[in-house]
Amino acid sequence: MASHDDIIILVSKGLFEEAVNLASEMGDPLEQADSFIDIALGAKGSHPELVQDLLAKALKLSKKVKDPQDKVYLKSRLAYAHAVLGNPELASELFDSAAEEIAKIKSDGERAVATAVLAYHLALAGFKDEGLDTFNEAFDMAISAEMDYRKKLDIITEIANLLEAAGDELNSSDAVGFYEIAYDIFDKLRISQRAADLEKKVELAKTTYHHGTPEIRSALLEGRYQFAVKTVEKTLKDPQDRFIAILEIAHWMKKMGALEYLEVLEEAFHLLERIGLSDSNVQRAAAILTEMGELERALRFAVDIKDPEKKDEALAAVALKLAERKDFTEARGVAGLISDPMLKARLSEEIARMEERARLEF
Repeated sequence: MASHDDIIILVSKGLFEEAVNLASEMGDPLEQADSFIDIALGAKGSHPELVQDLLAKALKLSKKVKDPQDKVYLKSRLAYAHAVLGNPELASELFDSAAEEIAKIKSDGERAVATAVLAYHLALAGFKDEGLDTFNEAFDMAISAEMDYRKKLDIITEIANLLEAAGDELNSSDAVGFYEIAYDIFDKLRISQRAADLEKKVELAKTTYHHGTPEIRSALLEGRYQFAVKTVEKTLKDPQDRFIAILEIAHWMKKMGALEYLEVLEEAFHLLERIGLSDSNVQRAAAILTEMGELERALRFAVDIKDPEKKDEALAAVALKLAERKDFTEARGVAGLISDPMLKARLSEEIARMEERARLEF
């Protein structure tokens, strides 16, 4: 009997016809529909007619699935597939249909999990805000449900797992919100190892905020830094994007204590020699380098920012970092470049307080 794993292997090899034949032998309509969706997603770039046929078959099979929880999963996944394939109206209809199935679930706990499943697929389909809102609904359902305490903890943990899984599938800028809620749940449940894992994922997503794809973040978590750089070079066509992405990788490497970050940083600046930067990327470079403690380089970018307000913000950040490392003369010099008199005055006062504290500690 064919298994779902067999289908996945065939799809990964591009053997779509064989995968369809194998999936057609499955007796369970849920498994069969799920497999058809996997094949459709794998074939989306090369076999458009096959894709539409498979999704139509999966939708037809969904009517044979009796369990409301299974229906929520299948319709949510179908909605996600249509969203990915550029059919937003049909995706919205299927998401609405999945939400209607949730109301048919009698158990409070199962209804909460089904809502989280819907939220997960909404997030992956590109509906980030709706996904976060629906996850919050699922969490509220679980908290207010009347059930055994241990069962409630299991359900809340399952919701947190789905939040983390959603974050793992999203680019960094979208993943942060999902990771932060999952971290908060694990932290409050005192599941310390999971909380620590999520804390690291939050930090990584924030560090690679602009160009951190799931593939790049996975490589960085595993310490495969050169693979991450090669992935950037292979996938990002715009040299400005590559420059910022490599800076982000170097920043993470420095946080992890990997001395090779210096080589990656030099690689970024070697690329910079051949390109120009937009004002927004100048601002991003200044912010990343400031956080890294590469303050001389950060200052060179900061003074080139055209937007006066953004330039002042960047200069203030560099000045504070200089003061933190007790370079007070340099900090005051950078503060003097700020055009906003109120910001300059506040910053000068803060640098003076930091200098006084350092003197007293000494």
